Amino acid sequence: MTVGVEIKVDGLEKPQRAIQRLLQLGLSPRPLWKAFGQYGETSTRLRFKNQAGPDGTPWKVSKRVRKHGGQTLVLKARLLRSITHNANNSGTEWGSNVVYARIHQLGGKINKLAFSSTLRLRTTASGALLRQKDHAHLSVFAKATHKRAVERRYTVGAHTITMPARPFLGVNAEDVREMRRIGGEVVGEVIRGGGL
Repeated sequence: MTVGVEIKVDGLEKPQRAIQRLLQLGLSPRPLWKAFGQYGETSTRLRFKNQAGPDGTPWKVSKRVRKHGGQTLVLKARLLRSITHNANNSGTEWGSNVVYARIHQLGGKINKLAFSSTLRLRTTASGALLRQKDHAHLSVFAKATHKRAVERRYTVGAHTITMPARPFLGVNAEDVREMRRIGGEVVGEVIRGGGL
């Protein structure tokens, strides 16, 4: 005769499914990385609104903004709109693919070569340069087909432009706290059986 003891516990199906879902998230963590990337993208865009870097240091105001108003780095918002993220099972990244993003992030010097060109300017019937209504010191450009015009050659010498750093990418302590919170939400959603 054989003797045995059998122990049966009912109700473990839910915890076992939750553990399976957590295991699946561990094997394919793209949803977690995607959530972090979306947050990083949003946080970066907010820096353009706040006009400050990740450490809170305000950006140096551009000459255009000092003269005409507006916000630095957002005249046409191309750099701002280019901020995007990419996530896979190995991690996440966010940033910009516009060629001038790096000089704005890090600052630096731009060496401009000397160049010459020709301007076509409109003239009055008497041959004087036609001036802009609101800016008497500025001339009016002429199309190639305009009959009353004069061509003026000009040269700009070689020069260097110094761009100040206006960092928009980076992770600060607040970002780390928020990513921890987001990570907790994603894991909690997985445990509860929600979709990602």
